[in-house]
Amino acid sequence: MRVKGILLIMVLAFAAIASATPSNIITNSTQGYYNQAIGNSLNGSFGFNYPGDPTINPAPAPDLTAAAGILGNWLTTPGSLNANWTGPQAIPGTWTVNSETAIVYAFTLADASNVIANFGVDNGIYVWLDGTYVFGALNSGGSIAYEYPNIGLGILSAGTHYLQIMREDHGGSTGYDVLVTAESQVPEPASLALLGTGLLMVGRKLRRK
Repeated sequence: MRVKGILLIMVLAFAAIASATPSNIITNSTQGYYNQAIGNSLNGSFGFNYPGDPTINPAPAPDLTAAAGILGNWLTTPGSLNANWTGPQAIPGTWTVNSETAIVYAFTLADASNVIANFGVDNGIYVWLDGTYVFGALNSGGSIAYEYPNIGLGILSAGTHYLQIMREDHGGSTGYDVLVTAESQVPEPASLALLGTGLLMVGRKLRRK
């Protein structure tokens, strides 16, 4: 086989490895743990009850101190939540105007995966992954599906992870959409075999020369 043919095999192998199809791991219908006991206890804290209808993107991590007792250990040990949390249950797309609610989604990855999040919310959202703050934003107007697209959560290891969300409202309505996808970073055996074949042929060609 000519070198061009070998290179074609290797290109096809690399393309196959890089073209894994992302799968949906969290959608609007995904069940999670829900806390609607926060009410307006955070009003006056940094990150909440903004005057007017501001657009802030990105938004820094909020101050949750005033609701610490209500939220409990949701950011440190989300597998053991206090009595203010219910679920697993469907997460409502709307909630009481001018109040805050919190969500915990647990998801399990079979392989190391690149995880991407997309959100839409009226009015604000704050997001943590496994207890680490990763994203926040507020916007004027109503909820637009996935107005905050392609938020990279990183390449996560196989196993169980937790996506923790605080929804903030300071307007006349509420709304929420979520889509989180995961793309495996582990090549399929067929792709690895194809790449191995190409490398083997390159090695043979070099030895002959």
